[in-house]
Amino acid sequence: MWPFASAYPERAVADVAGKTFDYIVVGGGAAGSVIASRLSEDPGVSVLLLERGPIKDVFMSRVPLMSQNFSSDWSTGIDDRYSEPSPAYNGRRLQLTSAEGLGGTTRINGMLVTRGAPGGYNEWADKFELEDWSWKDVEPYFNKLETSLQYGDTDYRGRKVSSLFYSLHIIRTGQLTHATPTSMEKACNAVGLPAEDDCNAPTASAQGIFLLDAAIYPDGSRVSAYRAYLNKSIALARQNHLTICTGAVATKLQFDDGKPVFGRDADDVRVAGVYVASAYSAKDGQSTTTSEPVLVKARREVIVCGGAFRSPQLLMLSGIGPREHLVDKHGIPCILNLAAVGQNLADHFAIPLMIEMPAFDTVHSLMEYPVRVGLMGFLKYLAFGSGMLSMPSNSTTIFARTSAVDESTYRTESSAAANDASKPCNVPDVEVMVIPVNAINLEMIGNPVHAVTKGRAYLTLYTAMVQLCTTGRLELVSATDATAHARVFYPELSGDDPASAEDWTAIRRAVRFSMRLAEEFVERSGYPHKPAELVFAPGMDLDILGDITKGRPGERPQGTAPPAPTTSPSPVAAKLPPLSKTWKTVSDAEIDAYARETGQSSLHFGCTCRMSKTAADGVVDTRLRVHGVKNLRVADASVFPKITSGHTMAPTLMVGERCADFIREDWAGQ
Repeated sequence: MWPFASAYPERAVADVAGKTFDYIVVGGGAAGSVIASRLSEDPGVSVLLLERGPIKDVFMSRVPLMSQNFSSDWSTGIDDRYSEPSPAYNGRRLQLTSAEGLGGTTRINGMLVTRGAPGGYNEWADKFELEDWSWKDVEPYFNKLETSLQYGDTDYRGRKVSSLFYSLHIIRTGQLTHATPTSMEKACNAVGLPAEDDCNAPTASAQGIFLLDAAIYPDGSRVSAYRAYLNKSIALARQNHLTICTGAVATKLQFDDGKPVFGRDADDVRVAGVYVASAYSAKDGQSTTTSEPVLVKARREVIVCGGAFRSPQLLMLSGIGPREHLVDKHGIPCILNLAAVGQNLADHFAIPLMIEMPAFDTVHSLMEYPVRVGLMGFLKYLAFGSGMLSMPSNSTTIFARTSAVDESTYRTESSAAANDASKPCNVPDVEVMVIPVNAINLEMIGNPVHAVTKGRAYLTLYTAMVQLCTTGRLELVSATDATAHARVFYPELSGDDPASAEDWTAIRRAVRFSMRLAEEFVERSGYPHKPAELVFAPGMDLDILGDITKGRPGERPQGTAPPAPTTSPSPVAAKLPPLSKTWKTVSDAEIDAYARETGQSSLHFGCTCRMSKTAADGVVDTRLRVHGVKNLRVADASVFPKITSGHTMAPTLMVGERCADFIREDWAGQ
């Protein structure tokens, strides 16, 4: 009967032109999917969700391991952008990938569910005076958004058997590799890190090695915000009052039903609707509009959920942002001077270190043994929804705090006081992801590195700085084109300000600590498979990483594809030599040089519309209402006052859940 099944009820821009809805949600990513779904639980209100990307829900986009391939044809609309060239990173443009489509980046991410240390939210409440956002305030929403059957009846994890597919279903994944986890646990114990079960437990240690939860259904398929909150059954059941419009670009907000507002007092500014244009994906991967914008109106509120890049961009295009940038640079009338719009960009910045290992104990086995591992693994997934393809690329991670690392031994302080995760002073500032695959971005490196990684297998210690002090910013490139990527000035780490100096101190400690972990793993953990040698790390011959300009995104126009990797002989030996330097002998200068050459974004962007008590240093209040504007909220990772210490998917969903409750409370009885 499947040929006669109802199609997903998506609408085009022409279908909503000139219409009025109670709520308009701009952006169907992680938070936007949650908000549209929760608001539409009430059949008495009308909800419009505008999403510029497609649904594109095909089989391969649901296979956990395969759907993390950003360059694949089956991925949902990949939104590739690059930072501005940065002297701090040898003139490179950092690749800043996100996704367009229902569910947003939850369609392509690593599916990892980490809430972040409770102390981070307590810092939101204490340092930023956001008293409604402490751990006790947000924890119930983390419980609400998840279904986790394996944790029994614990009161700190969600358990909703009756609504299994109407939430973020999470499971404890298996291990991609065989001998690595046990040996890595021994290496961590040797440097003072405990092995713990659940990093999301409020009583978990702030430091340690943890098995991770992943957003995967029991059938082995990926959970996305789209599948959890806006799947076909939900969309069909609510289509009379929930309108999902795809291929829609929000170009500008409409204020006060078209009346002129320039020069008015801020209290008079009210959002009345959104201008929307149709969109398609051009050949270079950029979106572009195919029609003149039409107006859709909101009786109650507009909720902007475009993410850390698109949300501030829409505000600025609408005249909300730094007056000097809007008026002087782009001639945009400044409706409301909010200096923090587009500022304070935060991210998790990662430096990959790689251990060469036998292929059979890594994900590289899929390519090295295409029949025995690749084909059989695919058949196992088809038949049972299990095996390597049913897992994320990372199932084990290490959290640590560089200020707790002893600089002579590079062991961590392991006292109960130092590991109390509820205290802001104990929030981990480094996450070392144990990823059994090459994690150096080949596109960002010149051609020679391809020759020394092709046909080889690696375990990556992906050393991510998760609490950097340095921030970046966004700037418009066009006053009228909502599809043009804003200019992204990635956090510079230039070293000429106190924040950067503090960050470089933490980076050096973190990288040296990862080198110490690698040494313990290779030499003393009992890892049984040889050879296992740290080969990509500070102290290596940086010429292996290629010319610092040729073939880099920094030398290419935005949106153009990278050159194809070469198969020409490498100028280095066929086998990389082991490092001559250790964590004890490598210099700070060598660490800095390696980090500048290989550092990359972990794709956890936030804080560009950050929450604050006043409009002087932020964009939204504690109920996510834009300061000085009526009927307008922002709800996504851009509202974080400070980036969380874990992966940002679960905190973003939490923001969406809270925002939906704020809206329902504010309009109750009206």
